Amino acid sequence: GDDATYQEIRCRSALNRAHGMPFFKWTLNPYRGCTHGCHYCFARAYHAYLDLGIGEDFSSRIVVKTNIPGVLRRELASPRWRGETVAMGTATDPYQPCEGRYRLTRGVLDALADFGNPLSILTKSTLVLRDLDVLQRLGTTASLTVSMSVGTLDDSVRRVVEPGTPPGRKRLEVLARFAEAGIRTGVLVAPILPGLTDD
Repeated sequence: GDDATYQEIRCRSALNRAHGMPFFKWTLNPYRGCTHGCHYCFARAYHAYLDLGIGEDFSSRIVVKTNIPGVLRRELASPRWRGETVAMGTATDPYQPCEGRYRLTRGVLDALADFGNPLSILTKSTLVLRDLDVLQRLGTTASLTVSMSVGTLDDSVRRVVEPGTPPGRKRLEVLARFAEAGIRTGVLVAPILPGLTDD
């Protein structure tokens, strides 16, 4: 079961300037922390800034930005916003299990679709398929890429290094559905783990 604790907060901003990221300037994360529990996740370091532990705390204490869809709408409507590409899924998975309950990612996608704002989204979750309709709507007015992180198709390895995620083959099947719907897709294979996933 899900033994994580969820801390609901109201955020002041939705769009974050990405520093030192070569591929995108803006990120957006409805959640902080992630119950997928991938042992190699670089985003654990961000949790340290909050005085939360970077080990178990990152995967068991999830910060939920309950008002993020409304805050995002305000930012997208600002005359200062230039409609640049927003990246989701860079620091925490927007489709971790609690999204099924909170639906914040769906609210964010709805806002981006209404404003025709370009998006790149990365996930390990098959839950993204739930939002195929709103992603198709966004894709008709703006640049959109839906990517899956698939580090291994070996289920015994996956259960050890990313215990909270669906099997790699299931992720690829979901990605195929997006490709069939005419949406640009991508697969990220990092990290390559020596002796485990390097074949």
